[in-house]
Amino acid sequence: MQSLITWIGRLALLLVLGVALAGALDPHHNAQRHVPAPDVVEHVAYGYLLTVLTIASLPRVSPWLIGGAYLAVGAGFEALQVVGWVSGTFQWKDLASNTGGVAAALAPFALARRRKAGR
Repeated sequence: MQSLITWIGRLALLLVLGVALAGALDPHHNAQRHVPAPDVVEHVAYGYLLTVLTIASLPRVSPWLIGGAYLAVGAGFEALQVVGWVSGTFQWKDLASNTGGVAAALAPFALARRRKAGR
């Protein structure tokens, strides 16, 4: 698992470095072209904030359990949209955005676990 975290971190680092370098070197860089839709930003923010604030509020509950619960709730809402029980429409980008927010909230815990195991 530690190796997987390391390689995912390296891949993410290379991706972000590549995008940052391309933007820095492009004389016609248009930042507005890369702005995500407000709905995506909202899903990432809620996934992140709900996870972080719940972890802070419930220190005796595993952060992984909290993150998993929010992923299940998000997937559940998207599934309920398919059958029309919840307003909105099912979108894969919503699931991905929720997952990104929860993953960002849990990343420090994964890194801390990795460092602790390395000692």
